[in-house]
Amino acid sequence: MKEHKLQVRRAFLVYQKEIANVFQVDSYNLNRIGLKHLTKRLYQGSFDGAVIFAEGLAAAGTGVKTAACGMIGDISGAHWTDDLKNQPFFDDFVILDRNNTGFTD
Repeated sequence: MKEHKLQVRRAFLVYQKEIANVFQVDSYNLNRIGLKHLTKRLYQGSFDGAVIFAEGLAAAGTGVKTAACGMIGDISGAHWTDDLKNQPFFDDFVILDRNNTGFTD
């Protein structure tokens, strides 16, 4: 039987104004996220579409956390925050924290 190797170990669902993104990340340390080479965008679109995509990653075993970014444009190198309650559209957010046991960052 062929063995499956998990390609995406960690991801962030990132809400951004009226759209959302899912990024592959090397670390959950939000102080390091601004280093553009540590992130890879996997999805950008509607809030619902991003949640479904992120839930699919979680179902496959990927660790998923949630953040937000108040900037417009490309946010792959921008500052993200886990202060979700103070973000516009917070009432529309689905906050995910899945499969994150065992990560030290």
